[in-house]
Amino acid sequence: MNNSYKRINTETGKPFEPGFEDENGRFFLRYLSKHGNDGYLLEEWKKDLESFMIKAKELNINFDLNQQ
Repeated sequence: MNNSYKRINTETGKPFEPGFEDENGRFFLRYLSKHGNDGYLLEEWKKDLESFMIKAKELNINFDLNQQ
């Protein structure tokens, strides 16, 4: 996927990576292949660590929970 269509994480200055936890406790899972009205790729976030872990395992997504 082209990085220019990925929303930038203001904490790192880079696109979000799987396992990133935001200030609301949500976990970033992945960018989807569809564009939103703002031109950026749509994102999939999980509401808690348990649901993130289940979906990441199901999709075989590698992640690092020690980000930030």
